[in-house]
Amino acid sequence: MSPPPPKPSSPPPPTLSRPPKPLSVCTRRVPTTEPPPSPMFYVVASRLLEWSHISRQPQRPPQDGLSVLPLSAFAASFPRYDPKPPVPRFASAHVPMLFVILLLPLSTALVFLSLTTLPITVSWPRTLPDLAQLGRELQGYSRSGPAEMAHVIGVLAISAVWKHAWSVPGSVVWNVLAGALFSPVFATILLTTLTTIGSACSTLLAMPLGPLITRFFPRALDLTRHALEGDSDEASPPSAEGGPVKPRSSAWVRLSVLRLIGVVPWSGINIACGVCGVSIWDCMLGAFIGSLPWTAVTCQIGDILQTVASHPSPTPQTVSSLLASPAIIMKLVFLSFLSLAPILGREHLRALIAHEPTTAPPLAAEEKRASRWSVAWVHDWRTRIASSSRTRSREASQHELDVLVDEKRAIEDFSS
Repeated sequence: MSPPPPKPSSPPPPTLSRPPKPLSVCTRRVPTTEPPPSPMFYVVASRLLEWSHISRQPQRPPQDGLSVLPLSAFAASFPRYDPKPPVPRFASAHVPMLFVILLLPLSTALVFLSLTTLPITVSWPRTLPDLAQLGRELQGYSRSGPAEMAHVIGVLAISAVWKHAWSVPGSVVWNVLAGALFSPVFATILLTTLTTIGSACSTLLAMPLGPLITRFFPRALDLTRHALEGDSDEASPPSAEGGPVKPRSSAWVRLSVLRLIGVVPWSGINIACGVCGVSIWDCMLGAFIGSLPWTAVTCQIGDILQTVASHPSPTPQTVSSLLASPAIIMKLVFLSFLSLAPILGREHLRALIAHEPTTAPPLAAEEKRASRWSVAWVHDWRTRIASSSRTRSREASQHELDVLVDEKRAIEDFSS
């Protein structure tokens, strides 16, 4: 059986022919292809990835003259570089300074509020009669009960710590008042403790203000820092005489001596300790030991003034007879000793700071005397050797001169 014959192919449908448009020499037709439509899940996934992406700023700006080609032919996006870093709204370094500035009016308001709770008529003692009246009022109020006594001690503590913390003058008035209200021993221990706490608070408050203090008071800060630091921590090399190595004294010892001598004000010492970074325990120990004698003197003065003003004796006494009593004389002698001891022992205290003994030990003195004798002996022998050498050279020169004179005379005799 033969296969069926192929069907004749139908002719293509007639198309309308348009006349060809002449092409310009400068133009060129490029066929454009549209991207296929994206499915819906692809759009949603791309949006989620775009939202979850965390944009990061470039680490450095793109270099000039370099062009970066996009990976895609459709779109390319580059992050905009900002040369200025974002400025924070508030610098964290200014927070402690602002806290110190705000703490001054708040603490001052607390002190004045505590003073208004006392039943007194004198706001601030300016003269001795005002101080005596304030002492009588507070003494009468404190003796009415233990709660009233605690109230007076609390107000006194708040005001005394505030004075030392902010370097407010007038702390000696509180010392005299405490000596008039309480016994001298209790008043001395209480006010010395309050002075120590106030000095520690002043040191802590000066730490955030270190840049300002260094900028406005550089000379005073350098002097105080030199007095606080002294020698370096490293061991000094042994001296030429073979003496022992002198170690550096502790910080609390130096602080105690500086307060006892009185060369630097206490407020300056507190501020310098905060700026120089001295340990707070060294500051407190140095403040307690250094302020103890002066606090004892002022509290004892308050006790003497209270004794003179009250006249506890049943028989009338004059001020001169009261001051001539043995008890007052012993107190005055004790006060004189406490006030003059740091002045008289100033050289010893300075030597204590430098760790240099005031008197040399006997062994060192003997070694020093022996070294001096040996040096003198060597110098004597050098002088003798030099003198003998000069004498010998003089004799040799004289001998040569005599020989030359004899030769000259012989030549003259021969020629004649």
